[in-house]
Amino acid sequence: MTAAGFRIRKVKLEQSIGDKLKRARIRRKISVAEVEEGTRIRAKFILALESDSWDQIPSEVYGRGYLEAYAEYLKLPVEALMKQYDRARAMYKRHEADAVELAPVVRQTEPRFLLTPRFFMISSISIAALAFAGMVGYQFHRFTSAPFLQLITPAEAKTIGTSQLEVYADNFTVHGKTTEDATVFVNGTRVPLTTGGEFSTVVQLEPGTNQVDVKAVSPNGTNTEEPLMITVKQ
Repeated sequence: MTAAGFRIRKVKLEQSIGDKLKRARIRRKISVAEVEEGTRIRAKFILALESDSWDQIPSEVYGRGYLEAYAEYLKLPVEALMKQYDRARAMYKRHEADAVELAPVVRQTEPRFLLTPRFFMISSISIAALAFAGMVGYQFHRFTSAPFLQLITPAEAKTIGTSQLEVYADNFTVHGKTTEDATVFVNGTRVPLTTGGEFSTVVQLEPGTNQVDVKAVSPNGTNTEEPLMITVKQ
């Protein structure tokens, strides 16, 4: 068919990754809870994958790992999905770069000051007020901010990506450091702290990929989470 001398073609849009995953799961009559149990991916990340909400995944490395594991579980073509994921990520990064280039540049003019005794007096009062406000702000920030949390990778573990490790044993020692007044939980179990905020505990692993969740909670209820993906090699 032509219109005004032009040929009209129907363009078939590519189905999104999330739609493919969700349709495959529904077609197989599998619940999100069953996927969570079968893949060891938390339900909120499964729903994020199915809705293409990549900003809700901890990192790009986790996004690739979760997508590959979910696709294999649903018996979908893994390689094709990973290529589609790479194309989508590349397009997103180009969009971010264009947004930065288009941001307006704000030029600032250098102010001129007249140095007088009155100026020095006001400056001294202002500096003292700022110092006091800074001290109060620091104490407030310390009370309301999330606790510091650092995980230390043991020598026997091989790092294969951000928060991704490989081991050759059925157990793993989670060792790290946090704020001294924080409370640490590993997979929901409280772990005692030593002097200086250090902690260490052993978790049992199963063959394949295991997710270990480490969380530090401050006295005011704010928390910091560091998930680990640990693969047991036979």
